[in-house]
Amino acid sequence: MTEQAKGQTWSVNAAQPVSFTIHSCENILDPNNKDLLRFNNSNRRLVVIDKTVNKLYGQQVIDYFKTNNVELCLFEIDATEENKNWANTNTVLQFLEDNSVLRREPIIAVGGGVLLDIVGFCAGVYRRGIPYIKVPTTLLGIVDASIGTKVAVNHFNRRNRIGTYYPPIASLLDKKFIATQDERNIVNGIAEIFKMAIIKDEKLFSILENHAKELINTKFQTDYADTVINLAVSDMVNELTPNLWEKNLERAVDYGHSFSPIIEMKNLPNLFHGEAVVLDCLFSACLSLIRKHITQDELDRIFKTARNLKLPTYHKDFVDVNTLKLALSDTIKHRNGNQYLPVPLSIGNNAILNNVTGEEIYLTITIFQNYENSRNNRNI
Repeated sequence: MTEQAKGQTWSVNAAQPVSFTIHSCENILDPNNKDLLRFNNSNRRLVVIDKTVNKLYGQQVIDYFKTNNVELCLFEIDATEENKNWANTNTVLQFLEDNSVLRREPIIAVGGGVLLDIVGFCAGVYRRGIPYIKVPTTLLGIVDASIGTKVAVNHFNRRNRIGTYYPPIASLLDKKFIATQDERNIVNGIAEIFKMAIIKDEKLFSILENHAKELINTKFQTDYADTVINLAVSDMVNELTPNLWEKNLERAVDYGHSFSPIIEMKNLPNLFHGEAVVLDCLFSACLSLIRKHITQDELDRIFKTARNLKLPTYHKDFVDVNTLKLALSDTIKHRNGNQYLPVPLSIGNNAILNNVTGEEIYLTITIFQNYENSRNNRNI
C-alpha cells in the first residue's frame, strides 16, 4: 500500500428531490374521472383495498377499471390498528411478488390510515422502492396519513416501531368516502383536525367551535367541511414540508403524540388513534395552563369544543402517573433523549417544552381530573 492510500477518507454528498401531488378529487370512482388512471402508462393497476372499503366500494372499483379497459389486480386486507403487524404486511409483499410488479408500476392503496401505512411501507422496501398512490377513504386518512412521508407498521408491541420515510407519487382526496363512515370514525378523524386547530390555526378552531354539530350530522358533506379539510391539509403541508425526514425533532405536529402512543397500544382495540391523540392534546393543554402559556378561559374553550365535537375528554390512563411516566420515557427515547413536548401557546400558536418535571405531571393530572369531575363525561 502506498503512503498516499493510507488514511484516505472519502465523502459522499447527495440529495434526492421530493415532489408529490395532493389532489382534491370529486367522484373519484366515476369512470369519467381519470384521476386513478394518471401516473401510470401500463394497462393494468394493482390495487390494495381495505376489507371494509371493499364491501362498500369494491364493485365500483371493479367497474371503474373495466369501463376504462384496464386490467385490475385487486387485493383485500383487514387493515385495523391491531392488524397493523408484520404478518399482515407480509401478505401485501406476497401479493406484489405473486403479480410480478414492475419497479416503476405504481400500487394504488385504497383505505384508511392503517392501510396507507402498510402499503406505503411495503412499497418502500419492496425492490428497494416502488411507486405508490394513496387514496384515503376516512376523514383521518384525508387530513393526516395522506400528507406525510412516514410509513410504518407496529412491532415489538410498540406503535409504528418499524418504518421509513417514503413519499407517494400522489395522494387523491375525495371527501365523499366520509359519507359512509360511522359517527365514531368521523369523530376519530376530527381529532387530528382539532389538534392542528389548537396549535396552529385559530380560524380553523373557530369553525370547529361554531359548526361542530353541522359537520358531524352531515358527515362532512357541506361547504364548511370543504373549508375545514382545506385548512387542515394546508396546515399539515406547511408544517411537514420543511422537515419531511424529521431531522428537527422539535415538531409542533407531534402535539397529541407525546403520551398517547403507549396508552393507545395498551388499550387496543377499544381506543382509536384519534381518540388517544385528542386526550393527549387535552392533557398537554392542561400542562400549558400550569406554565401560564394559555388562560383558563382558553382551556375551557378547548374542552368545550372537544365535547361539542363528541371527542372523548377523559381516560383513566391519563390520570395514572405510572402510565404517564412510562409513556413520556418512551417518547424521550423516540425524540433522541429530549422531551420536546408541544403545547398550545394561546389558541392557534404553540411552544415546545423540554424541561417538564414530575411535579408538573402531578399538577396536570389534577387539572385534567377536575374537568372530568365537573361533568358526566363518557369514559372510554
